[in-house]
Amino acid sequence: MAEHNPPPSNTTDKHQTNWFNQANCKNKTHLMFPKEHKDITYITTARQICEHCTVQQPCLQYALEFPPADMHGVWAGLTSRQLANEQKRRGIKLTRPTLSQMWGD
Repeated sequence: MAEHNPPPSNTTDKHQTNWFNQANCKNKTHLMFPKEHKDITYITTARQICEHCTVQQPCLQYALEFPPADMHGVWAGLTSRQLANEQKRRGIKLTRPTLSQMWGD
């Protein structure tokens, strides 16, 4: 699996990602994302890493900006399905395109 890289640092103020360097998962991305399609064995370990992380809130805010289908792994202790539920609960209207929309013909 490809290594997960932090979001670009040249984002707007709304998308500040300086929290990424303080995240408990920094340099542990191999524990935060599935190794294969439909792999769920990483979730418990990933949630334990998130459990006492001091930047859970900015991580969650960042993850909620994206279409859940594009958010693989665990973000702020939530899976993509849980992120979708949280977006629905909060009434979040997505403004970012999906990867397929960005790379579509």
